[in-house]
Amino acid sequence: MNNNGAKILVVDDEEVIRYSLQKKLSRLGYRVITLEKAEDVLYLLKNGESVDLIITDIKLRKMDGIELLRRIHSLDEPIPVLIITGHGNVEDAIKALRYGASDFIRKPFDINDVASTVRVILNRKLEKTMAERFARYLVYTKGRFRVPIDESIINAISYHLTKDLVPSGICNNTTAENISLALQEAISNAMFHGCLEISSSIREDYGIKGYNDEIERRKADERYRGRHVTISYELNRDYIEYIIEDEGPGFDYNALPDPRDPENFFRNSGRGLLIIRIHMDEVSWNEKGNVLRLRKNRVERNGVH
Repeated sequence: MNNNGAKILVVDDEEVIRYSLQKKLSRLGYRVITLEKAEDVLYLLKNGESVDLIITDIKLRKMDGIELLRRIHSLDEPIPVLIITGHGNVEDAIKALRYGASDFIRKPFDINDVASTVRVILNRKLEKTMAERFARYLVYTKGRFRVPIDESIINAISYHLTKDLVPSGICNNTTAENISLALQEAISNAMFHGCLEISSSIREDYGIKGYNDEIERRKADERYRGRHVTISYELNRDYIEYIIEDEGPGFDYNALPDPRDPENFFRNSGRGLLIIRIHMDEVSWNEKGNVLRLRKNRVERNGVH
């Protein structure tokens, strides 16, 4: 799926950040507009500017990124927002996710990580645009997938598993996107930490390149390459539930660090679990630690999404 030509707004009061993002994203074929103030974003949108993605710092001089995010998601057609945050802004980052941010990146950031995240968000938007609306008549459905260890299918299957939530009345668009994000994290964990048995410390110690290199090495290893992830789901009028099982040895989930602790929040190893817990109502593992159950209850129309 090709997103070249997509228009991206970059909002940051630091010129060097705006320049580096514009340079990288422009090279990838995106049309990039850089702005210093959140108010300028709202002005452009009010005057009919069509935008595919907004990248904004949380800390801006007047209107901050959180307020900008809230206003964008009050529009008839919300625009995906990627938040930039500095180290230590734990509460702001959590708040941004709850208000519907598609993802967040932290300063100082790896420009290649940003480019990868942008591709993921834009692909998700295209898939959503192509979705059929027959799910408005859906009363009950369940199913099961058994997928290989292949990172290229994570976004597609997460979209497929959430595409019926809005038209069936379980939740609104923002909540459905948040559930999709939680599923991406859960399936990634099942593939890489579960089936491939890769420790989170590898990414902390060797960065994203070292982590990806280890993924490719283990995918070629006969001890791991035949493993799969099984994803079961049940959707009814009251809730959506997902059960994600990997074929690894399991782990002691009670020993996981609390990702809400400021010391752990910005570690790569705690990020996925935090996103899952923020966006799902129920999160639990089996005793072995290789089966994860996620549930989101129906959000009433007059309730808080």
